[in-house]
Amino acid sequence: MINGRDLEFPGKSFDITQDDRSFDLANDKPYDHCGIAGCFAPPGINASNVVVEMGKALQHRGQNGGGVAVKARGKTMKVYKQARAFNEIFHSTEVIEEHSLRGETTIAHLRYPTEGNLRRNCDCQPFYASYQGWGLALGHNGSIVDLARHRKRLRKFGIQLESDSDSEVLAWLIATASGFSWKQKIASALVDVYGAYSLVIVTDDDKLMALRDPWGVRPLVWTQDNGHVFIASETCALDRINVRHSQKMEAGQLLIVDQDGVTISQYLKPQKQSFCVFEKLYFSHETSTWDGIIGDNREKLGEQLAKEELERIKRGRFKEKNLKEIDYVVAVPDTASPGAHAFYEALCTVLPQLKLRYKRGLVKERYDYARRTFIEDDSYLRRKDIEKKFFISPDIIGKSIYLVDDTAVRLSTFSILVAHLLTLKVREIHCRFLAPRFVNPCFLGVNIGSRDELGAVRKDQNDNYRMLTEDQIRRKLKVSSVYYLSLERMAKSLGLTKEGMRRSHCTGCLDYNYPFDIRAYDPEYKRTTYAKYTMVKEYDENKRVSQQAQT
Repeated sequence: MINGRDLEFPGKSFDITQDDRSFDLANDKPYDHCGIAGCFAPPGINASNVVVEMGKALQHRGQNGGGVAVKARGKTMKVYKQARAFNEIFHSTEVIEEHSLRGETTIAHLRYPTEGNLRRNCDCQPFYASYQGWGLALGHNGSIVDLARHRKRLRKFGIQLESDSDSEVLAWLIATASGFSWKQKIASALVDVYGAYSLVIVTDDDKLMALRDPWGVRPLVWTQDNGHVFIASETCALDRINVRHSQKMEAGQLLIVDQDGVTISQYLKPQKQSFCVFEKLYFSHETSTWDGIIGDNREKLGEQLAKEELERIKRGRFKEKNLKEIDYVVAVPDTASPGAHAFYEALCTVLPQLKLRYKRGLVKERYDYARRTFIEDDSYLRRKDIEKKFFISPDIIGKSIYLVDDTAVRLSTFSILVAHLLTLKVREIHCRFLAPRFVNPCFLGVNIGSRDELGAVRKDQNDNYRMLTEDQIRRKLKVSSVYYLSLERMAKSLGLTKEGMRRSHCTGCLDYNYPFDIRAYDPEYKRTTYAKYTMVKEYDENKRVSQQAQT
């Protein structure tokens, strides 16, 4: 029974437990993306404890709900999930024992909702689906754009969905798809699904599976160690269990693990490669690796930001006199810290005569207000959280500072922080951002569904969307200066040209370069004066992977 309704799955018994001792999230809206993990263990070895540990290392990816699906060989699958933070759900190993969650194959999901109204525990994951003897539980990181069409497909099977989530739709699409093997069913189900989806799956026939969409939007890694197979959104989850080796799942790849071993194959042909650039800018943990260490990449963003600052001084756009009067570089913690420190070091290397110092001027409250306010939905609560979120060092009061942040998507968080600092008599604030302006919605797993939410966008008198200039943003924030990192410099931080970045990454939120033509799913496109869709040719790496698959 789920939320008062019995579930019947043809030919299969199923036990699902949901605990109602959770906080009320009735006002929840789509947030950011999610975290997934999985483990296949040798016979008689419990995988659940290790997967819970992996999940705890991924909590920066999901704090609004979580759960596990567990399959012990010869027993019925169990799913346990709640609308609470993952470490609150699994606060003790006793939870595993109390709810009979021991088994050789386990997956975990940590949720920020991208679709679904979060009707208490109902929209949390994993989701279970079973049809004509094919049963699976699924965890999903990403978001599907053509959801209405696929819900319509499921109606002919008489499927009654328990949630509004696109992830449950994916589970049922796979369960009901045609095919004589899991690979055939997955390929049949997903061949015409548009969106971002990294999936981890456990089946009733004791298989662990993982896959990435053919555009490769969201990360997924896997490895083998001591008879176990592990899957995770990020390598930091493997670090948590002291496994230091892994490899990427490639776009369009399917991994299947069972008692016969591991098989990896292409279930769909790779398309234009489109790894989310925000994973490197903001979402992924700084100790994780993907094309290098994420923290190192963020340092390179700071170095490029400093080079642009020096160019501005050279051209007279920012006076050297102003620079000499700035006392401190202050990062907005925590994700901006590596880039802010690199920004400071790069400036002082070129201009050692500066009095500039790096100061930990903002210290985040670690206990009650540690959640990312990027994902807060209620503006009043967001303001209150920000006021309590940081301790302000007395050293910066009365001083002139560089305030360095990584994204400032809505600018709501940032503007409240700036106003608070000015109220405390910080003399001057020069704002610098380690990324370009965020000017388009994300349709692939981030909690920005409209340009109305974006701080760098405004509507004109004709209800058309226009991008704010840096000077307009400066006046909006009431600060001394504002500059964003350019797209060209961001590409250089990745070791790419701008065109190379567009061919290998999704940068749609910055320049309308999405994995595929998104215009049909963007109702604001015709009223957006700066958005221009252009088809970007496939990156050469994509052709190499495709050729390897054919071989």
